[in-house]
Amino acid sequence: MPLSEYEQRVLAEMEQQLSSDDPHLVTSLATPPVPRRGRIAAGILIALVGLAVLMIGMTVSKIWLSLVGFGVMFVGAYLALSSPKSARSAKPSRTKPGFTDRFEKRWLERQGE
Repeated sequence: MPLSEYEQRVLAEMEQQLSSDDPHLVTSLATPPVPRRGRIAAGILIALVGLAVLMIGMTVSKIWLSLVGFGVMFVGAYLALSSPKSARSAKPSRTKPGFTDRFEKRWLERQGE
């Protein structure tokens, strides 16, 4: 079911307000982070080293060495599969009312009519 003209207008206003209130959120939602090849390659290499240590530990019957190898393998897999996080500084507090505050105010005003 398509949106009515009123709903389309309200949605467009909401999108415009959101983009003006928090442009960083809009850009971060528009473009997902791309994993870096170096990070993936390092993760795979670390996982393979961990697998080798695990196999050596099993061969020489050293459980502690096998556990260390498993841990290294786990860290390598996590490194290869996790997405890089960008370092963000703390956002300053807003002095003006935000999008949700204005939307709630409009909602309450229309409920009173």
